[in-house]
Amino acid sequence: MKQLKLVSEPNPTSPRRKRRRPVFYLAAVALGVLPFLALEVALRVFGVGDDVANAELHAGFGNVAPLFQLDETQQAYQTNHVKEQFFVTDSFAATKPKDEFRIFCLGGSTVQGRPYRPETSFGEWLELELNAIDGSHKYKVVNCGGISYASYRLRPVLKEVLNYQPDLIVLATGHNEFLEDRTYDSVKSRSGFRMRLEDSAKSLHTVMLLRKLVGGAPRLEPQEETTPLPNEVETRLDDDAGYASYHRDKQWRDEVCEEYDVSVTDMVETCQAAGVPVYLVKLGANLRDCPPFKSEHKDGLSVEDEQGWQELFDEATAVAEKDGNAALKLYQQAAKIDDEYPLLHFRIARTLDQLGRFDEALVSYKLALDQDICPLRLTTPIAERLEAIASKYSVPLVDAESAIAAFSSQQITGYDAYIDHVHPTIGAHQKIAQQTAALMVESGLVSKADHLTSVQRRQLYQTHIQQLEPTYYSNGRRRIGWLEGWARRKRLYDETLPVDARGYVATALRYLDLHRFDDAFGNMTNAVALSEDAVGMFVSAAADIFQQGRSYESKWILEHLQQCSLTDTQLEAVDLGLLVMALENGQSADVDPLLKKHTEQWPRIVADDKSGWATVIPNLSELIQQATALPP
Repeated sequence: MKQLKLVSEPNPTSPRRKRRRPVFYLAAVALGVLPFLALEVALRVFGVGDDVANAELHAGFGNVAPLFQLDETQQAYQTNHVKEQFFVTDSFAATKPKDEFRIFCLGGSTVQGRPYRPETSFGEWLELELNAIDGSHKYKVVNCGGISYASYRLRPVLKEVLNYQPDLIVLATGHNEFLEDRTYDSVKSRSGFRMRLEDSAKSLHTVMLLRKLVGGAPRLEPQEETTPLPNEVETRLDDDAGYASYHRDKQWRDEVCEEYDVSVTDMVETCQAAGVPVYLVKLGANLRDCPPFKSEHKDGLSVEDEQGWQELFDEATAVAEKDGNAALKLYQQAAKIDDEYPLLHFRIARTLDQLGRFDEALVSYKLALDQDICPLRLTTPIAERLEAIASKYSVPLVDAESAIAAFSSQQITGYDAYIDHVHPTIGAHQKIAQQTAALMVESGLVSKADHLTSVQRRQLYQTHIQQLEPTYYSNGRRRIGWLEGWARRKRLYDETLPVDARGYVATALRYLDLHRFDDAFGNMTNAVALSEDAVGMFVSAAADIFQQGRSYESKWILEHLQQCSLTDTQLEAVDLGLLVMALENGQSADVDPLLKKHTEQWPRIVADDKSGWATVIPNLSELIQQATALPP
């Protein structure tokens, strides 16, 4: 008899069931995801959320939207409108012309040309100069300067622009490293896989719309073009999310420097792997007229020592105006108790500056910058990292810091070179461009360069400046008002006020740059009243500004100096400047009265010139001799 077999239940661990289980799971997940997928597709098809899909919900982080996109004609790339919150509008041909030499300038607001616009940024001056010295190419400089962009934020920008056939990348970054870390440390520390995953999620229209509904709008800069300049300094960094978040933290600083090193190194290696030359720019900062933004005593300082330190500091402050040597001794005694207080080094620097001990002053100014608890300027460790990278990879380094300092009084930069804490003046931007162009010629990137004389360069600059809109400077003035409200503390405002003739001259020139003429004249009169040397400083500044192509501001200085109490010798120097300007511009109505004013003295006046006016027109002496009918 056959033995009956019992039919058992299917084995749940059988191979067939094992194969089916993942299929069931995937089907269940697909059914769950399908509604969201359908919603995402519908949003994209019907254009719902296009206005926010590419919004920079993390102030520009992520790979959500490209910096450039094709315009309506499909013939040119232009700045993506959703990026205009941080970048200025620029464009370039989609199909690169055969004779075009294309340069992309990457960096922060300095590259952008703040507080003005790109029209007076070093990138614009570079384009003008290159096209003037080399007619065999059409040079195109594209501005990729992003407001508050740190080096690691520039990495995706670089990877994008390498797709647009660049011939040179100019990288100028370093000021924003510590600023960005304050708010975006968690984003910055993400792993590559996690970053890509999160960025992909953020690019979904569904996610963008949900974030908009619950809040999460991108950070906006105030509409400075229509907002009047505030009467008082507005403190944006003095709230809980600003200055209060900064404390002495050596480990954090070291990590920021290391991240900067990694980011810049990565960009240099990326360029070299792509076969695209890259130049690094070492930016500078305002040392003389910018106190540290935040100071704290060193860790572990006792209450008694802090009280003793404060007594010495206050006593030095009280006597500083009358007795600089006594103030210096008191400040130095305070430093023996605590030499890690940034504002103390700034006070020591200013005192040494007034005493004429300029080399020592420079050291203390740099200590004040490097010890700043809230470092909004490029620090020495960051600059040293940049120099090391340039050396290691044999990359040309544009030393903007030294180039600008060379034209500053005693080689210590202040308002004569920087219009605020880090943004260069128009003239300083021109110097960066000149040095960059010279490096391009030296390295062979520009092979058919003609020499550009100082006269030709001045005329080139002047033609460009005359094309600026009438509101160009007033808009810059409004932006600087917002920037100072964002970056300055009320209690430090007095530290920025001039304390000597040099300071009043620099402040007057700064107000002139912003076309705040009444403030400029007020500081001019104070400077002249304090020191006879101030007149020479102003006359030299007028000559330099004239060489920048800014004849209006140059003439303003000379004409308003005439309203001050000047000696005959000082008036002769002023008249020389006015004569040169009149001759240059062919203004005979102004030339004749000036020639008659010092008929027989002109040869001596020209020979004694120390302000640079006699070099503006190479054949000045001959022109004067012909005009006055004097024998050679």
